[in-house]
Amino acid sequence: MRGMNLIAAFEALRAVPVLEALSTGTVDAAVLSSLGFRDAGAWQKLAGVYFGPTRHRKLQKAARDAAVGLSLDALGVVEKHTRKLLRGAAVTPWELRVELCSLRGTVEEIDRAAATRVREYNRGVEDAEKKAYGRRALKGGKNTDGLGNRTFTVTGPERVIADVLGGIRTVAGQLRRDDPRLTYEQAMFDAFLDTRGGGPAREVVITVLPLPESTKVLRQEGDETVFARTDGTTITGAELVAEAMADEGYVGIFDPVHGGVNMYRDERFANFKQRVLLSAETIVCPYPGCTTPASECEVHHLTAWAEGGETNIRNLTMLCRLHNARNDDDPDAPPRHGRMERAPGGVVHHPPDGGPPRRNIHPIRDRSAMALIST
Repeated sequence: MRGMNLIAAFEALRAVPVLEALSTGTVDAAVLSSLGFRDAGAWQKLAGVYFGPTRHRKLQKAARDAAVGLSLDALGVVEKHTRKLLRGAAVTPWELRVELCSLRGTVEEIDRAAATRVREYNRGVEDAEKKAYGRRALKGGKNTDGLGNRTFTVTGPERVIADVLGGIRTVAGQLRRDDPRLTYEQAMFDAFLDTRGGGPAREVVITVLPLPESTKVLRQEGDETVFARTDGTTITGAELVAEAMADEGYVGIFDPVHGGVNMYRDERFANFKQRVLLSAETIVCPYPGCTTPASECEVHHLTAWAEGGETNIRNLTMLCRLHNARNDDDPDAPPRHGRMERAPGGVVHHPPDGGPPRRNIHPIRDRSAMALIST
């Protein structure tokens, strides 16, 4: 019977019983590897963390209790982010594990929520930005595939990466307009080559400030306040004050139900001010689970232009290219992917099966304009 329970646990990939079996020797990691479980070695290390010797037995048990129901992949994500906690943070690694093991959702949602929580703790560490910058890296480029291509990855502070990619996307957009045969990925690569020697034009990035907090920032009292930016990054009040300010500022007024307050427009395409308000309203694509920042999204008509929808803020939102294309624009056609609609507190997705509407619960959306005025 015990063997059958273990088989069921492996099939469900529930972390705690699997790690317990590995820690007691009931199951051997080498045997799992021979059976094709490529992550068996990583599971063995997790077993040592959650069932091995430690001076923090109570917190270890609390973490195991909180992790009941989590998959092995989810617990691996928890451990990945725990390792990124900086020394000197307000919590210990074991206290953080207990907190992160309590997260629920898909692996991707847990990954984002855990990253956000660790980021918040790390902000309070002295010289945190300097320590993060010290981990900047460019890796890869050694292995060539069958077509003769190579891949490299770049890691660096979020606003540096967002700034670089923003300039590349600007050039890529122009390249695709000049040659529609280019795919998005091809245009991005060509734009990367074009912009290596010079500084590409920066895109406009909006920082969302609730009115009471903006006063604190101007008085340089906002060191512990974190604001969201439309390129999908965050910034503290102190960083915002220190950053060179643009020549022009943009102020958006938002209604908790209808969103940004703006003029109506009789043309199909949104104007610049509408794009600014819509980006600040949502920060990222509002489709559940999507991580695309508003600066990379397209303007979407909630009631399609072809169905008589107007180009005004109430009828618009920002959607990434994929979810904009998949939206069920025709309300009379059989549902396939569902559709986006405006609701109190922001835009929601109505699934095709008729289930309840769903929101994107990406952590950074808590700092979007609609979230700030709805709390």
